Amino acid sequence: MKYTAFKFVLLLPLIVFSQAVDPIYITLNGDITSPDQEISGLAWYNDNLILLPQYPTDKIYSIPKQQIVDFLDSSLTTIFPKEIKWNSSGLDKQINGFEGYEAIVFNDDTVYVTIEAERYKINSGFITRGIIDNNKNEIIINKKSLKKIKTPVTLRNMTYEAILINDNSVITIYEVNSAKVNELPVYHQFDKKLESDIVKQFPFTEYRITDATEIDNEGKFWVTNYFWPGDYGLLKPDLNYIITSKKDIKPVERLLEFQFVDEKIIRTETKPINLELSEFGDSRNWEGIVRLDNKGFLIVTDKFPGTILAFIPFSE
Repeated sequence: MKYTAFKFVLLLPLIVFSQAVDPIYITLNGDITSPDQEISGLAWYNDNLILLPQYPTDKIYSIPKQQIVDFLDSSLTTIFPKEIKWNSSGLDKQINGFEGYEAIVFNDDTVYVTIEAERYKINSGFITRGIIDNNKNEIIINKKSLKKIKTPVTLRNMTYEAILINDNSVITIYEVNSAKVNELPVYHQFDKKLESDIVKQFPFTEYRITDATEIDNEGKFWVTNYFWPGDYGLLKPDLNYIITSKKDIKPVERLLEFQFVDEKIIRTETKPINLELSEFGDSRNWEGIVRLDNKGFLIVTDKFPGTILAFIPFSE
């Protein structure tokens, strides 16, 4: 997608605060509720929400969109996600230091996923593709398509957790893009066969980027932007308050909007959507995000503090 900007806005590490939004939890039932599932990505496949566990053995999960709408309309009280067969073609054993799948996106019947690995304290990112066989209700990964993605810096458990489709390209965004720890934040632009890889600069952004929505017709997309206080020493974030001890550090759970303009990604002027923090003090590791039509967003956590699927309405 190509877009022309009338005005470019460079947004440095400036935090614009808005009223926090309280996530609306969606009640799930079945195996997916186990924290061991560690849901790491969300994506739409037709009218089905796909939930990707970080360590799928032989299945991943899907929920019909209508069931989510029914739940939010109070005509459904709980949702039992359906199972989709998962055939990794042995990639989890082929990759040294395999640490799971991090993101997923669909383009027609082709699926793309990113993978994280770490060996000898050196992290690596990978991308691969596969197909969804609707007759067998199965996703089959093509291990021959596997490509390694170079990380701009070496940070524990930090690789490529956001993936999206932009016209004829597959985009992956590195997880950490703050100036103090990443002097040259980048994203990778692959062709759909994953044969070419173009590296482009990404805007400086505090905290972690853990997933991205699909791109709209204006080239805009949203990401989950998360900070766990335990990562303070690793990420060295700019905070807007003074801390005297580690107990003073607060989590950050928010959504940010970006846009493709003239084949570059910029941060828009749209204010972040800050999420109301848990009343129990739990830091919720939001790992997946999609849009829900013109209603708002669906977001999901991994194992911390458990599997939570939630709805974030668009502001009035």
